[in-house]
Amino acid sequence: MPPPFRSAAFWQSALMTLPDDAFFELMRSSLGAIKTPFNKQKLLEDLSSFVSRPEIQKTMAAYINGNDRRIIAAVALLGEPVPGELESFFSGDFSYAELQGMLLNLEERLILYRFREGDTLRLALNPRLEGILAPIAAARGELFSSSELPEAAEFPSGPPPVDSRVLAALFAFLFKGVPLLRGDPREAGEERPDLSFRKKALDEGSRLFPSLDLEALTGGILCLGLFVPEGEYLVPEEAKLAAFRSLSEGDRLEYLAAGIALFLVRGFSVCPARSILKSTVRLIHLILQSAAAPEEKRVLSESTIIKLAEILRRTEEKGWGFMGAGSSSGGIPPAPVLCRSLVLAGLFSVHPAEGKNYYLPVQRREAKAGGDQIPLAMDSGLSFILYPEIDFTDALDLAAFSSVEETGAAVRFTLSRESAVKGFDRGYTAEFMWRLLERLSGGRSGGALRWNLEDWEKRWKEVSLSSGTVLVLGGERAYLAQTGALAGLIKETLGPGIYLLSVDTGEAAAALRNAGVDIVARPQEKARRETVSPAFPPLADLSPPVLSVPVPPPASPQEKRQDPGAEESAAEIQETFRGFLRGMKLTRQEQDELEARIERRVVVSEGQLKDTTLRYEKLEARSLDYVGKAGVARQALASGSLLEVNFIIVGSSGQNTILGIPEGLEKKGADMILTVKPREGGESLRIPLGKISLLRRIKQSIFGE
Repeated sequence: MPPPFRSAAFWQSALMTLPDDAFFELMRSSLGAIKTPFNKQKLLEDLSSFVSRPEIQKTMAAYINGNDRRIIAAVALLGEPVPGELESFFSGDFSYAELQGMLLNLEERLILYRFREGDTLRLALNPRLEGILAPIAAARGELFSSSELPEAAEFPSGPPPVDSRVLAALFAFLFKGVPLLRGDPREAGEERPDLSFRKKALDEGSRLFPSLDLEALTGGILCLGLFVPEGEYLVPEEAKLAAFRSLSEGDRLEYLAAGIALFLVRGFSVCPARSILKSTVRLIHLILQSAAAPEEKRVLSESTIIKLAEILRRTEEKGWGFMGAGSSSGGIPPAPVLCRSLVLAGLFSVHPAEGKNYYLPVQRREAKAGGDQIPLAMDSGLSFILYPEIDFTDALDLAAFSSVEETGAAVRFTLSRESAVKGFDRGYTAEFMWRLLERLSGGRSGGALRWNLEDWEKRWKEVSLSSGTVLVLGGERAYLAQTGALAGLIKETLGPGIYLLSVDTGEAAAALRNAGVDIVARPQEKARRETVSPAFPPLADLSPPVLSVPVPPPASPQEKRQDPGAEESAAEIQETFRGFLRGMKLTRQEQDELEARIERRVVVSEGQLKDTTLRYEKLEARSLDYVGKAGVARQALASGSLLEVNFIIVGSSGQNTILGIPEGLEKKGADMILTVKPREGGESLRIPLGKISLLRRIKQSIFGE
């Protein structure tokens, strides 16, 4: 991370690279008329001396308003960002046109400058103004401010949408073993961008989980690798499930949020690279740590959370660029997606009020082992209700051999022959099932339930299909089945000399070598999926070398560094300059241009109002100013500047606003037609000037771009 301020020589060298027209315009607006002969280096030294004068810096400091302070702090926090990074950082606060106008104004006032690094222009703070800018640059709390909860905003009460019970119920739904997916039935492990839920599965999921985005949560589970698609089915990955269930509830939900975020930008596909998942969940963790509300009734706006996410993600990626909001690449998801995933995973509650979204971190309640609380109630012989106190490990075991019936006011599971068989197939026994229900219900499961489970298990054992590692011992090698190296690995004897083992072929081969066998036949088999261990490290172990930029806690309005008299002082200074201007003999056009400079806070001394060379530019025109609109359009065409166009939608009383590059201006009948290519892409628009209520030209930076 570069220091907040470069050297004065570096600043001067950046100004020296300006095109001659821009260089001399800057000098004239700051120093007045340039006398010949002149020397560019001498002019730079004069400019440096000018902005270093105490009275000039006092005026410049008085001109700095709240939005200026936020941009100055952001440039320092982001460490010489490119303009696009600031646009992303302030999304939700300023439109592109608003932010661009403020950046150009700060350049005009010599507070910001741009320098080229390779093919990229970066923003930096003027080192000659370090004395007045350094305290503002350090006041980062203003960027992450919290606010009072609006009276109209009522956050939902009760448990979060996703708790241990609901998450276990979702797993029960996925364990069901029925066709859930439709799409290209390729080999498992390949990209499946066209994969989606069957409508029947979505309809059933919507009934069972009315408060959840079933597709997003299931996609998040797939991105975590807890299930993998095989044809139309989802198959659990037991090793990863075991790692996932061992996490604390907080870590588990944060991993889930990371998986959802990756799904929202990737869709159904193979698991993302482990490094991407690790970085994404680390950001989720840090956002939650940084977004803790300062007090009970304080909330965070969406733009504040997006700023936290962007600075953390940018630091994590160790680079200057990051994915835009619509990107679908394999990198860390963009901040708005991270924000949405936190809500979908139940980590934030959200409420729209006063045209904004407000967020409040959900206070999680970890389940406590032991105590007198019974976490499960038998509702009937084969139906039971889960209470919030149930531990996720127990709930997930129940999901393995039960079916979910509802997750609304209550979370209800049901036992059936089909669900019990599903559990037997995954290695659960009737004895384990009954003892688990007996323990959780406080001894109220009943003898009939035990009888049913044992009967189903007996019938399950009578006819079976198995898959796994088969060991064949022929001839004189039959004795090996009785050795210590192999006896414990035999799961079932299938026939004379034929055994089903409980381990894969690699472990079986090692056991045979330990038993003294030097030749082992291993016919080529289809490659198995590999599980990286540990699949889900506790988030306390993921504390990164990450935050070279410390993220401050949100600051309350009372904590903001703001001089209450600054705005009044700036207005008084501007009025003094207007009074001086009224005493000058100027043309109307000169008067308007100098008045505009005072309004833009560019004028910091009376010397800048006299003996200066003026170049009049009209930046905007409204409504009936037809000639003005035509002039603004022609200037934009000549300079290649962006235009902000507000125009009336034909057939309605509404208005539309676009930002784009002008492509042409032609006369058609009594009107003129402006052709604009939207900045965001799409077809060019032809708009009559008479329909335009506001036409504003977005000035280009004097440094280019």
